[in-house]
Amino acid sequence: MQNMFQKLGNSQNIIFLLGITFYTICLFTITDIALMMFVTYVIACALNPLVDKLEKKMSRNLAAAIVFGGFIGGILLMFLPIIIIGSSELAHLATQYPQYVDKVKDFVMTSPVVQEFANSGGLIESLTTISKGGLYLFVAMIFTYFLIVDRDKILNAIVRFFPKNSRNRIKEIWDISEQKLSRFVSGQFIASASVGLIVLVGLLILRVDSAVILGCVSAVLDIVPIVGPAIALVICLAVVYKLGWTIVILTAIIFLFAQFAENNFVKPYVFGKFMDLHPIVIYIFLFVCAKYFGAVGAIFAPAIAADACVLIEELYLKSMDE
Repeated sequence: MQNMFQKLGNSQNIIFLLGITFYTICLFTITDIALMMFVTYVIACALNPLVDKLEKKMSRNLAAAIVFGGFIGGILLMFLPIIIIGSSELAHLATQYPQYVDKVKDFVMTSPVVQEFANSGGLIESLTTISKGGLYLFVAMIFTYFLIVDRDKILNAIVRFFPKNSRNRIKEIWDISEQKLSRFVSGQFIASASVGLIVLVGLLILRVDSAVILGCVSAVLDIVPIVGPAIALVICLAVVYKLGWTIVILTAIIFLFAQFAENNFVKPYVFGKFMDLHPIVIYIFLFVCAKYFGAVGAIFAPAIAADACVLIEELYLKSMDE
């Protein structure tokens, strides 16, 4: 009995319990900030391998600036087709069916819901929320950049809070966590690309002119659970509606099949293989994160699951086995 309590009371288990307690408190008291910090950490983990490779040929500051600039530029390029298609289709709709546009406009402006929203201060609250989101995004970008540039300095500063005999172990766990989270980004890219590929091939078979762009739009918006695919479906249907109801129905079937294939085959297999997680674990974290942390939590649920499993395995289970 005494030996068991000694094992339970060793430094690694105490660190584990304190870390879990602190992390849980942060998640449920400052949810938005804690989630933002985690998201930036995931992005930094994905970009760090590229920075490490470039660092062999140049300074780390320059390598981080190149990789981070390419990351921001890539995001802007991914959303460019959505903006182009959305604006062109809305302009086409307004030109061809001005009477419907006017009816929708009048209905929205005279709607009791809109009036109540405006009178209750909902507009000011929405603008405040948008401003807050913009501020978080700006801070997240800065935080991500410094996580990349000063990775070693930050890690050395963090491990100083742990006992000397545990510092090397903490660094090993940090490296394992980075590898898992980097694989998450790769897995998410493959899953979203699979949706874009299925939509692309299906629309090419239907001989839709904008098949390539619609495939890209579907892949990009697939990153956002539920809302993203719904918006992508609306965009696809808005583009193909002029080809007839048969094409519209077939497009919807293709899109639904792409979502079914991704959620039931691609994601469980890819995330399970890349991150060494059972699909059941991923689904549990998906439901919990979606409930408590919204859409952002659902996007990063596999990453949160991977990080939690790394901490449990490395700080607790291995220690208990020993």
